[in-house]
Amino acid sequence: MVAYNIVFAGEAGVGKSSLIDLLLDLEVSEASNRVFKGAAERKRAVAIQDRNVYRLWNTPGLDKGTRGHVPQRQAAKILKSLIKELMSGDGVHLVVFCFQFTEVPTNSLRRVYEAVLASVHGIQVPVIAAVVRADEIMQISEDWWSGTGADRKQKGMTFAAYACVPTLQDMHYPPTLGRRTRAKEDMWQLIKQHAVPLLPPDFPPKKINIILLGQTGVGKSSLVNLIAGQRIADVSPDADVCTKSPTEYRFEAGVHDFRIWDTTGLEEPEGGVNGYITAISKTLQLIRRLAAAGGVNLLLLCMKGPKVTRATQGNYRLFYEILCEEYVPVGLVITHLEREDDMEEWWGKNKKTLDGYGVRSVGHACVTGLPSCPKKYAPSRAAIYGLLTDCDRFGKYNMPPDIWLKRLAKSNKSLIIGAGRPKGEKLTQALVTRCGLKEEDAGELRKLFEEEEVDDRSLLPTTA
Repeated sequence: MVAYNIVFAGEAGVGKSSLIDLLLDLEVSEASNRVFKGAAERKRAVAIQDRNVYRLWNTPGLDKGTRGHVPQRQAAKILKSLIKELMSGDGVHLVVFCFQFTEVPTNSLRRVYEAVLASVHGIQVPVIAAVVRADEIMQISEDWWSGTGADRKQKGMTFAAYACVPTLQDMHYPPTLGRRTRAKEDMWQLIKQHAVPLLPPDFPPKKINIILLGQTGVGKSSLVNLIAGQRIADVSPDADVCTKSPTEYRFEAGVHDFRIWDTTGLEEPEGGVNGYITAISKTLQLIRRLAAAGGVNLLLLCMKGPKVTRATQGNYRLFYEILCEEYVPVGLVITHLEREDDMEEWWGKNKKTLDGYGVRSVGHACVTGLPSCPKKYAPSRAAIYGLLTDCDRFGKYNMPPDIWLKRLAKSNKSLIIGAGRPKGEKLTQALVTRCGLKEEDAGELRKLFEEEEVDDRSLLPTTA
């Protein structure tokens, strides 16, 4: 399984977005988490094909004129910056050069081609041509490509392969049954043939440790099944029947070996102490075990749409600020959005509310965990894959006992960014005011932390 970065570049107004939409169909969704700056100018979509992950990058058109919304120099800068950032990560596996059908290549097209080549100068990456028909009613002669080969060679335009791609729906004039499906299959075949993985086939996958958090009934088990692509976690219709202990699910996606730990369902912070303290105790133990195994990459906080509750804020602060001391990045997954016309619109409507609660994340995915909603289930799977495959840009947070103890010793500050965990009554008050716990519940949780501190001290080396 491999993760590919596919960059779409070329003229403005030729239909790069329509081509990506053709490839996406129902199997993918525009990725919710925008990793790079300038996302309004370069957009990413994530596709899953043959259990491999394909990131499809759409860039601004490079030719000047009324069709382009971004000036030529800025568009070229955006493309070059994207290529540079991708090369610092997984790399660039394929460039799809998009242009409109013409009888012969023009000088303007040559300039655009040269700008694309300049962006990948010094990089061994194949470039294929996607010829979008200027008039899709017109039939392109089968020998057109070979007949214009001499003109392309004269202008220095070479490609590893090409495809003439109609992007019309089947019912558009002239109605052609199966036209769109064939175009999609042909284009995917071309991409799969020429996208070259930068790592050898026997390269060991990178291990990513993720802890899945969330209240009872938010759909964590359904989320695990969504990611795995099959039913591997039991889903109970009874919200009171939750996972009894942290359960590990392991699978590969792209160049990553994911280990996802589904934790006990968390009750509302205002709820009783027994279930909540037990859940937090088990999760804390899990964090410590994973730390011994190399660290934690991501806290995946699962919350139920369409409303944002104070319980989400409490769970976020408890695990991110107190347990992990703001060192472990948080990804948000919003579930139960199957009734939304556009699941991603939820994020735009509620982001300010989350900001108001102080909930920050490195990325998000708006999903449904219901396989009975196929038109939204497949895009949901692509969205969560997009979030998870970005985890490797963060280092692991490790918590060796001696370092943990030193941090606790310095934890006399209040819960602010960069501060350690409070101790004694300050910790109790922090749990009450910051996490919404009752005072008696906060006191019991404080005892739990104090026990962990004693355990850590016992592990430190003694002096003679």
